Amino acid sequence: MVAILTILGGCSDYGKIFKGKNASIKLAKAEELYAKEDFGRALPLYEQLKDEYFKNKRDSLELTYVKVAYCYFYLKAYEDASTLFKDFTYKFTRSPKAIDCSYMALYCDYMSVADYDLDQVNTIDIVNEIQEFMNAYPDSDYIPKCNEHIDNLRERIHKKAFEQVNQYFQISEFKAASAAAVLVLKSYPDIPQKEELEYIAYEAQFLYGMNSVESKRIERLEKAIDLIDDYLDANRSAGAHSSDASETRIKIIKEITKLKEII
Repeated sequence: MVAILTILGGCSDYGKIFKGKNASIKLAKAEELYAKEDFGRALPLYEQLKDEYFKNKRDSLELTYVKVAYCYFYLKAYEDASTLFKDFTYKFTRSPKAIDCSYMALYCDYMSVADYDLDQVNTIDIVNEIQEFMNAYPDSDYIPKCNEHIDNLRERIHKKAFEQVNQYFQISEFKAASAAAVLVLKSYPDIPQKEELEYIAYEAQFLYGMNSVESKRIERLEKAIDLIDDYLDANRSAGAHSSDASETRIKIIKEITKLKEII
């Protein structure tokens, strides 16, 4: 019973402070709650103080602005936190906290990125933003973390790109699979799935050609040979699909020879 009365009393005190007009008491309570990691209750008080300081005390606004942003961050409201951190860097360009807030804005964007199997447009944008931060502050202590973030995001981008190509291949959309594989290889030449994409590029083109009408088959199979040669040049005999590539090349040559005899 005593514990319940204490909690109710605390809630009552919080309500009075929240509804009151004494900024000093509100700030003290907000700081107390923040220190206890009670960000959900600290946030409304900081929000009130931010609005009040914006009108009357610009020198006190900086502290509350940062605390509001961090409250949203710790509550995992990353988009709201990012917006506030970015606003801070615009409003307080000369603040010692400006670089920290600039990084935190990026980190919030990084944390809000969807899993790799969702749309990756935002992921690419965030990679570019992080790179811009690194270029602007090359001596920042955040550089190692930024490199880690970029590596992680690029891994997601690569995985997503490969899965899209592989999906086309698995559902027998061979024309799309081959074209997509070639495009991904051109866009991301250092992609870890490079060899598998080269395999899909030639194999899908081969199957696309073999399933084409005779009038289009030679042209499409010749393109498959070019892609096989690209694979073999890149991987030589050490490639996981080198033997298959060589065998497929022989099949294609036989098919083209047969078609030319018919013509």
